[in-house]
Amino acid sequence: MIDRNGLITPDAVAELRVGGSLYGGWKAIRVSRGIEQIAGSFELEVTERWSGQVIGWPIQPGEPCQVTLNGVAAITGFVDEVGLDISKDRHEVRISGRDKTGDLVDCSALYKSGQWFNVKLDRLALDLLAPYGIKVIVQANIGAAFPTHNIQQGESVFECLERAARMRGVLLTSNSQGDLVITRAGKAKASMAIVEGENLLSGHVDLSWKDRYSSYTVKGQTSGDGWMYGNAGKVQVNPKITVADKAITRHRPLIVLNEGKADGVTAERRAKWEKNIRVGRSARITAQVQGWGSAEKLWEPNQLVLVRAPSLRANFEMLVVSVTYLLDEGGTRTELSLSLPEAFDMLERRTQSNRLGNALVLKGREKGQANDGALLYGRGSTE
Repeated sequence: MIDRNGLITPDAVAELRVGGSLYGGWKAIRVSRGIEQIAGSFELEVTERWSGQVIGWPIQPGEPCQVTLNGVAAITGFVDEVGLDISKDRHEVRISGRDKTGDLVDCSALYKSGQWFNVKLDRLALDLLAPYGIKVIVQANIGAAFPTHNIQQGESVFECLERAARMRGVLLTSNSQGDLVITRAGKAKASMAIVEGENLLSGHVDLSWKDRYSSYTVKGQTSGDGWMYGNAGKVQVNPKITVADKAITRHRPLIVLNEGKADGVTAERRAKWEKNIRVGRSARITAQVQGWGSAEKLWEPNQLVLVRAPSLRANFEMLVVSVTYLLDEGGTRTELSLSLPEAFDMLERRTQSNRLGNALVLKGREKGQANDGALLYGRGSTE
């Protein structure tokens, strides 16, 4: 952090490694990672020289790099942009980039004929990522093989994989080493809590039902008579499956066309994905805490953290959706985006949301509260 004299103390060390050299002396940094983005990113603003530095900044766009915070890797990827700013009394360098999976967002999907048969999601990823030298790490049950999967005209690598991931109810993200990670909502608990009056510097809650619906109907797409033969015999591949969101009490239906051929199980999974992700995005807390984490590790996305913030009417565990590490004149801080965990429990048969919601209702009634956490956040079963 920055002390009262404006100096960066040793517990706030941010460095960029490029070509075997380490660059420091940041004026400001912003490093972001999350489970709703496939690529982490960084933005750095630096003075061109600092005490002890005898050369300028020969950093070029496209160079491999790694950003470390307090010696811990946060981003491993490439420099995207370098900006230079000069004036009579100012000489600054701005550097931004992303981890290795950023190329999957930018580049077109290419693979042989562009069509697979009887292929699982991990195989799709391995085939598409092979030219990029990016590892594929599977941390979730990816389900059955797809009978067919095609690259659609003009889509990116990420778009091709993301279509398949939605049908299997999994998330595509990256880790600090720039690997592609196929995952679901994490169950690991953060070693720290977020507590109002202690480490919570500021907080904000956004509540919206604008993009939530009373029912989600997924219709499969297919050609021919809508039947195919699989391991279980003849199965329908153009089903119509409806999942309700009981928290939405007025008539608000939504019809979703599935991205590819699907049986009833796949369509139901897709409908739950649509419902749960919208529930999660309808109630988000943004919290800023001091520092980048504990002495041993950084705040990480996809962990459960206990939030005790009465002013935000939160007193339960939430999922860390994204983290943004900050350094500026205000010192070191971490901004965390927090969601209801069940929003990302894509394939769980049942979550604890009903029990937790009921407990919050009872607790609120005991205290005579008109608007307790359960009512505020509109929690409901993900079944």
